[in-house]
Amino acid sequence: MSNNFIPETWGWKGEFHAAWAAMIEEEGGRRPLVPARVIGREYHSYRLLRPDFSGRPGFEAVPESPGIYEDVKVSGRFEHAARTPADYPATGDWVLTDPTEAALRVHAVLPRRSSLSRGSAGDKTEEQVLAANIDTLFLVFALDGGRNFLVRLLERGLVIARNAGAAPCVVLNKADLADRDRREEALAEVARIAPTVPAVALSAMTGEGLAELSAYLSPGETVGMLGKSGVGKSALVNALGAWGTGRDASTQGERTSALAREGRVREDDLRGRHTTTSSRLYRLDSGILLIDSPGIRELKIWGDADGLAGGFPEIAELAEACRFSDCTHSGETGCAVLEALNAGTLETERYLAFLELAKEQAWLERRQNEGAARAEKLKWKQISKLQKEVSKSRP
Repeated sequence: MSNNFIPETWGWKGEFHAAWAAMIEEEGGRRPLVPARVIGREYHSYRLLRPDFSGRPGFEAVPESPGIYEDVKVSGRFEHAARTPADYPATGDWVLTDPTEAALRVHAVLPRRSSLSRGSAGDKTEEQVLAANIDTLFLVFALDGGRNFLVRLLERGLVIARNAGAAPCVVLNKADLADRDRREEALAEVARIAPTVPAVALSAMTGEGLAELSAYLSPGETVGMLGKSGVGKSALVNALGAWGTGRDASTQGERTSALAREGRVREDDLRGRHTTTSSRLYRLDSGILLIDSPGIRELKIWGDADGLAGGFPEIAELAEACRFSDCTHSGETGCAVLEALNAGTLETERYLAFLELAKEQAWLERRQNEGAARAEKLKWKQISKLQKEVSKSRP
């Protein structure tokens, strides 16, 4: 078996095997469905890597054809069954394909271990899945000035990570462009907001700090990245790809397995250009799997209220002492959060930021409930219509 196609090196785990086996049993063995991982996505066109499962239990009778497949679409049955954009494959997903088909198609998505999601832009209340099955989430910021390190964005990112089910790690890139005071100030700010979350100041250009960051990662682990354009995510992909190999990160893109192209930053406003226009999963020589996604302009939270604890651990701890379990911390009697605020032990800015996200979360839940109610009403309306049609057709 080629080392390039060993399933475990692409993040294959026992729970995925169990889910695959259950789906095969449900299908009754009618089709030889083989797992593949989505390593690239451009709208509804996918780039898949199919590992080599030959010799493994359950795959004995399956025709093997490991390799990389381009421009793969979903099947018509899949498209008909998909109810929301989040049902479609995302980069990092494990999907099922039929190797006997002339044109490879995606027939199903295996259940996700984790899902990096945000609310879609605009007025729609829909989930947008940025990456799937990630273990660690890099929250990437830059120390080059401008608006590339924002405390409020960090708070949102921590909530997103908690809702995703991924372990967050704060990456402060472009440390070579910041003096010692700026570095220490940023690291202290992260420690104040998220004392248990690892934070690393590094430079993707010089390689400083890459060893410290790599110490948090293991081969076969999938890492997602979240950050604005211009913070150096693509440069970080290249730097981690070259780190420890003796190669210069600046020549990494010349390899046949070229990683991420770097973008330029406009010096007048320190805002990045959109280098990455679609998400890609790369397997680095270290064995780490890294997903590079487009830079974010808007970051709407998605998930349940429990995710707020990830961005505001001190408020979550205080809330345990509130008199009422459903306390909103906005005026109830016996609210331990308000008591801490009045005593000066809880920062006003943190409290106001929490309320803002809590309000956004409550609005999201209302819209989701309204959407679910409309969908349920439409379903029964369609069932009633079908009943009438069937009744009329009876002799």
